[in-house]
Amino acid sequence: MKSVFIACIVCVIASACNNNKLSTNTGNTSSDTTSFYPIAAYFKSQLNHFDSLGARYSIVTTEGTHKDSIVADGSSITTLVHSFIESDISDSIQKKNYKESVFRDAGTASFNINYTPFNNDVPVRNIDILMDEQTSLIKRIFIRKQFTSKDTTSTEQLSWKTNEGFTRSISKETTNGYLLNKTIVVRVILP
Repeated sequence: MKSVFIACIVCVIASACNNNKLSTNTGNTSSDTTSFYPIAAYFKSQLNHFDSLGARYSIVTTEGTHKDSIVADGSSITTLVHSFIESDISDSIQKKNYKESVFRDAGTASFNINYTPFNNDVPVRNIDILMDEQTSLIKRIFIRKQFTSKDTTSTEQLSWKTNEGFTRSISKETTNGYLLNKTIVVRVILP
């Protein structure tokens, strides 16, 4: 038993040494075979599903203490959904900036697929996808984006709940302390 354990340790060390030699060789190119979840396709399929049902949308916008609500058709939410769709990082150009991690969340009976950037030079700072562990269907998607323009830092929190609707929260802060908070909640109204 002891000799098997020692042999395993030697194999691990040899493998680790071999991996270091491969990583220092910059002349070799390798193709990335990792597939990131295509969230843009998911959002578009949700919209197509709602359209096929003739759904309408309850849109509640809160900015500071002012609250406004309307009921609208599908064409009215196109600009609101754009921020979700443009957050897709599954293409080969974007995904090289992100790492993927997957874990099982027993509390929600979900698999959590998480994408985080290697650095803060990209606007999408985090994506969490909660997938039902029994059906492999998406339950929720959470996205956090942040970018700076001149003296303003904007943070956008996006949340999509399958077959129910989505929330978009925007926070803008300037270097002189001005703060803007705006939340848009969209709920699907089925006929």
